[in-house]
Amino acid sequence: MKLVLQLIVILCCVLSNSTVNASQGQTESLIVVMGEDSFPYQFVDNDGEATGLLVDLWKEWGKRTHTPLVFVARHWNESLAQLQQGKAQVHIGMGKTPEREQRFDFADAIANVSTYLYLHKSLQGKKNIKELIPYQVGIVSGSSHEAELRRLEPGLVFKYYQSRETLLAGVAAGETVVFAGLDGYLRDPASNQTIAVNYPLNIRIPIKAMQFVPAVMKGNTELLNKIKAGFNGFDPKFIQQTERRWLGFNGQKPGIVVAMQLGVEPFVDLGVDGLPHGFYVDLWRLWSAKTGIDINFISGDMNGTVNDVRQGLADAHIGYPESDDMKTGLTRAWQLYTVKSRLFLYQQQLTDLLSLKGKRIGVVPTAPYLVSLRKALPDVAFRYYDNMDAMVAAARAGEIIGFVAAGAWTSHYLLQNKAWADFHQYPELEFPTEIYVLTRSDDPGLTQRITNGFRSISMQEFADVEQKWMLNPKDRIFNQAGLHGIQLSASEQEYLASIERIKLGYLKQWLPMEFTNEQGQFAGINSDIINMLSEQLGLKIQPIAFDDWQSLIGALRAGDIALAGSIAQTADRQRHIVFSDPYWPSPWGVVSQLEQVSVFNLAQLAGQRVAVVEGYHLVTQLMTLQPSLKLVLVPNTQSGLLAVTEGKADVFIDKVVTLASELKTGQYSLLKMSLLSDLADQHSHFGLNPQFSSLAPLINRVLAQIDQQKQQQIYSHWVSFTIATDDGQYLRWIRYLLFGALGLSLFMVVVLVVNRRLKREITRRIAAEKRLQHVASHDVLTQLPNRGLLDDRLSQALLSHRRDQSHFALLFIDLDGFKQVNDQHGHPIGDALLLRVAGLLTQAIRHSDTVARFGGDEFVILLNRVQDLDAATQVADNILHSLSSPFTIEGVTVEIAVSIGVVIYPRDGDTAIELLKKADQLMYQAKTVGGRCYRVA
Repeated sequence: MKLVLQLIVILCCVLSNSTVNASQGQTESLIVVMGEDSFPYQFVDNDGEATGLLVDLWKEWGKRTHTPLVFVARHWNESLAQLQQGKAQVHIGMGKTPEREQRFDFADAIANVSTYLYLHKSLQGKKNIKELIPYQVGIVSGSSHEAELRRLEPGLVFKYYQSRETLLAGVAAGETVVFAGLDGYLRDPASNQTIAVNYPLNIRIPIKAMQFVPAVMKGNTELLNKIKAGFNGFDPKFIQQTERRWLGFNGQKPGIVVAMQLGVEPFVDLGVDGLPHGFYVDLWRLWSAKTGIDINFISGDMNGTVNDVRQGLADAHIGYPESDDMKTGLTRAWQLYTVKSRLFLYQQQLTDLLSLKGKRIGVVPTAPYLVSLRKALPDVAFRYYDNMDAMVAAARAGEIIGFVAAGAWTSHYLLQNKAWADFHQYPELEFPTEIYVLTRSDDPGLTQRITNGFRSISMQEFADVEQKWMLNPKDRIFNQAGLHGIQLSASEQEYLASIERIKLGYLKQWLPMEFTNEQGQFAGINSDIINMLSEQLGLKIQPIAFDDWQSLIGALRAGDIALAGSIAQTADRQRHIVFSDPYWPSPWGVVSQLEQVSVFNLAQLAGQRVAVVEGYHLVTQLMTLQPSLKLVLVPNTQSGLLAVTEGKADVFIDKVVTLASELKTGQYSLLKMSLLSDLADQHSHFGLNPQFSSLAPLINRVLAQIDQQKQQQIYSHWVSFTIATDDGQYLRWIRYLLFGALGLSLFMVVVLVVNRRLKREITRRIAAEKRLQHVASHDVLTQLPNRGLLDDRLSQALLSHRRDQSHFALLFIDLDGFKQVNDQHGHPIGDALLLRVAGLLTQAIRHSDTVARFGGDEFVILLNRVQDLDAATQVADNILHSLSSPFTIEGVTVEIAVSIGVVIYPRDGDTAIELLKKADQLMYQAKTVGGRCYRVA
């Protein structure tokens, strides 16, 4: 009987477990389809992960409803098709339209968004949609913008793009100057920041306010009710925080939010009226007046306000005492101030530091000067307190003899609490702390706006605000000494003293920016700025002259010189050069013949011969913005002007300040200059060889003192220096007339010479065009064919193999672990690894095949005329084997895995898009199994 009872108990347990497991298995994954590039609402990040505002909301919905979610990202049109075909149960969120309401049932809205027409800054002044009829409006095919825009203005003309990525690429290439997009469209850190600068938010035109609404197939009432119930239970605070993280604190409202800590007067606090006040607050209000951007302040404690910035509740921190030893992980947008901290002793005065031996001193544990304090007072014991109240109370109780704190803050506190007479400062011991405006790293556009705004404030304006709040002159840094110099810490002075001599490169003939004067000395605008650096940093600078720009940049990269001015900051140069902050406006101008129509934008130059100085970053930029240009590379400015004068080029592009200086000499009386609006927002930087990277922040502090008034003084000095008098111009005309007769007699000789030069010019132009064609169709790093050339060769392969009824294969290759190599060892190692992989892939194929860099760490191989799938997979296996061993790069050993998707034409598709998409899908399947993946017939 006992045995029977035991069997019954065991059977009940088994049945109970089966019931539990069955009930747990009832919750199946919900497939949610989404758009793959609708930033910042629904998109796929660089790691291939679904992310965005709507994704975060749905993830929270999944937690609340205990529903596993699988996100499937597709192009926008395809995402709608996935839902309609039953391949997904719900769409993450779309705008309602009459046409969509016929196909889908909609839940309640989960997010609001405004849509806009983004306008190029050259269209500033256009206030309504009707004024945009002459322009093509860039739009993502299948988006809801089109129907609304047609309703508002039937006369609009549209240019369609497959995705947001291709739309922005078209915008960058100048294919359109107006495009439709969601609010936050240009805040994507991966997008081209040049686009964000050229399409200011304050001139965009609203289309309409819309809502993102989850959608299901018609009749799926059960799922629809579940979606509604899940979202209805959301905490409004969570929704608000999520929107702030992705859209900024104010969402769609103008202006920015600045987080400020309380209780640190006179720097920042709330006044008796409950409003923010203090030195930092006034500086920010001055910034607002300079930029025209409104500010809203939110308050809290020190750690809380930093977290507000991290979480997106605020756009910037008003000013934080960050140091190299104590970092927040945020971006330092601007060095706002330098606070001086001193020793305050209770009811005693100090004559020397030796008397402190064995005594106890209070300090705040988060003070950024702790390391310096311990070095200065090695025989002193430190006690840590969280705030000023605690330190003052400890001093009065005899626990410590005094404390170290910010001078201005402590003085204000002691005066306010009637304790000023009890404490005495020791002025010989001083610890400077740099205060930085902090922003998130995911918004470089905002960081640049903040920097530019503070840079527009003059030193005198800083000094005026400082004098209002800093009562003790010893606490000020913008006093008379501050107006003519910068404060340097002991470690900074030690570093500068270790630099024996700085070699500065400059161009011999690039007036008025830099040149060699009649006495053989370095002169020009840059010479005045270099003199400021030399005086304020105590540097010994040795100028070295160069004949051409290409040689100068090469010497800087090689370390033959340490410093050079007037350099444009580009992504390619940042791999080899460290850049200062911008210090001089550097717009581009175009010179043409007097009788030519004036040129104001690059579109007017389509198909023309454009002379540019070889080595300028502008060469690559021009090829991107206007590929039809026929570039004529010249060694210097004078050669460019001569090329236009002699008809070898239609126009010449160079810096406006340089062109103006040359044209004022009167030597080029038949030429005229105009400003290129496309390239007006350019600035020059100082470039440093990386071995002097620690010098860059010190240079930035000197450059920050160059306000508009100082710029004008320097400019007037050197421009007036190079202007020729009218008498000299008249004398030159007389000489031209005298030599005219002699020129006629030499006409026949000139004709022969011109013919020879023409042949030589044609040869050079053909070679230049070949170089440009190669650059346009090949990847800059690996020199492999880029995506554009791959598309061409794939189109040719489709035609030839369709005609011959033969097969070709596509291999889609992804490097697993490449991001970790970049993060752990840096981009130089990552770039070297890509070069090594490109070489191995090239060795694995025939000369008739193509290996192309598809983007990032992805490659595509086109194998022409393969017999069958086995032949293609053999190549894939060879590649897997060749890349399976660790790589040693610059002494670092790195390992990567490879995933390969293999498809065959025409079995897996008969169009380029189908083949690439299928190969991409198979590649992602290969990631799960390791190695290669292909479809089995």
